Amino acid sequence: RREVRTLRWLRFAIGLLVALTLHSLLDSFYPNALAFFNPYIILVAYYSMGGNILGAIVAGVLAGFVQDAYSNAMFGLHAFSLTVCAYVIAYINSRLALRGTLAFGACLGGAVIVNELVIYILVNILVKQRIEMFEQALLLKTIFTLLFGMLVYQLLTLFLREEPIEATRRPTAW
Repeated sequence: RREVRTLRWLRFAIGLLVALTLHSLLDSFYPNALAFFNPYIILVAYYSMGGNILGAIVAGVLAGFVQDAYSNAMFGLHAFSLTVCAYVIAYINSRLALRGTLAFGACLGGAVIVNELVIYILVNILVKQRIEMFEQALLLKTIFTLLFGMLVYQLLTLFLREEPIEATRRPTAW
């Protein structure tokens, strides 16, 4: 059991390095690339699908702070929004134990939308700066992040030769 937990955190650390590398590479070629693609939310959604709520919260905070440190956003903004997404995905998966490509895609697509809505609300409330919620940009970000996330999920399935997400379902009272 402990080896499985260590392996999950090792996968998370490697995924965080890959997300940071993608972030850096995309920023060097196209400075506003994260407006259309977010590798951090893919990592958080993947890790949160296991259903471990506390681990998902920690993963959301860590990935969000790394994203905040390497972007021009208000520090803590992405950490909070990714933590909200991680909690929601982990909570749903602790109850339902969703598995498979379609379940991951649905959670990832929902997480991208929730992440953008949380950022939109926080910026409007905290900074009192009205930002536009571009429907086309949100749609493009959701599509690009979803396509890349599904590709990563399929590659992990082929590479690991098993379901890449391990369930940690809690027993329910009903």
